[in-house]
Amino acid sequence: MPREPPIVLPVLLPLLRHANPWALLLAREVGYPLSTASLLSERYAMKSDEKPFVRELLGRKRNLWVFRCDQRRFAGDFVVVDMAEPRPARRQVVVLDLKMGAPLVLGGGGAGVQLTHAQDAVDGVAARPGVIAAGLPFILATGDKDVILAWLRA
Repeated sequence: MPREPPIVLPVLLPLLRHANPWALLLAREVGYPLSTASLLSERYAMKSDEKPFVRELLGRKRNLWVFRCDQRRFAGDFVVVDMAEPRPARRQVVVLDLKMGAPLVLGGGGAGVQLTHAQDAVDGVAARPGVIAAGLPFILATGDKDVILAWLRA
């Protein structure tokens, strides 16, 4: 069993109905005992606007896959992959950091240290078979949930 939990976990609409979906995922995907998984799950807990953001995004854009980043690893809030492109080496990848009330900023500005290890999060997604190719370029984006949602829908 790995010492460090995964840097990203997939966000699935059905799991968002659970109070703590991260403990379930850590137990199922990594094999942690449920007691350990429950303790580690706080690393992935969503704050105020994050759960509504993901619920709305996944509900409206079925081609997008979303991964929650470990909040202790300074890799952003979410990695979003556009699965509409059938070739993993050509899929668009965005690493997001939500900032309440902030305008959309591409390139990571306004995130402080929160996107320092965004590459590690993308590498974590690339380690999952068939999602994206290793070394794929990605976009950094910060802003309020509503401006990020509007941008992703465009």
